[in-house]
Amino acid sequence: MKSILVVGASSAIAQALIEKLEGAGAKVFSISRTMLNRNNHTQLHYSEESISAWCDSMRRDGHELSHIYIFNGILHTESISPEKSITSFRKDAFYEVLQCNTVTPMWWLMNVTKLVPKGSESVVTLLSARIGSISDNRLGGWYSYRASKAALNMLTKTAAIEIRRTHKQCKFLLFHPGTTDSKLSKPFQKNVPEGKLFSPEFVAENLVSLSMDHSILPDCGFYDWNKKPIPF
Repeated sequence: MKSILVVGASSAIAQALIEKLEGAGAKVFSISRTMLNRNNHTQLHYSEESISAWCDSMRRDGHELSHIYIFNGILHTESISPEKSITSFRKDAFYEVLQCNTVTPMWWLMNVTKLVPKGSESVVTLLSARIGSISDNRLGGWYSYRASKAALNMLTKTAAIEIRRTHKQCKFLLFHPGTTDSKLSKPFQKNVPEGKLFSPEFVAENLVSLSMDHSILPDCGFYDWNKKPIPF
């Protein structure tokens, strides 16, 4: 198994994923804004320039990656909450959500070809959400988060078409983890049906199973934690 990269490594799912991958013998590089006490970790301020420079450094050192997991994203902060009504829409909040959920992952996609080999199988996974499916939108609300994930889905699908022209065995996976017991979902857990609040370890196990099965994945697919496809 070639090396693996986990971006946004401080999240609950990412931490569980790293533990599972390393338990299986993989060499895992990780990146987050905060410093983590683990080998092969880089504390990085996410900017277009810093991401490009880090990927250039990896390429110069001869590293090749079989799997890349991109977990950048926010749902809420101290000053931002999902909008229940269009009257709550704020430009500044929208821009912040879009920056984290869409723009930063796109900067990583811009540099994918530096990290994955042309001649062997690879999978690039981005953390998306069912709420980003335009055709599955039945409840409305959550304007900024919905829009940022819908944009991420479209941009990833578009990038996959281009990148696969030169990296024909590179596949792209947009992954909906379900509602996971983490800081991200904490304010919204009271509305989760019984049995539908998943542990990070459960989600990580399902993600590994899905992302490692190169043969079942389409060129660019949108799947949930249960390996069921989601319409874009």
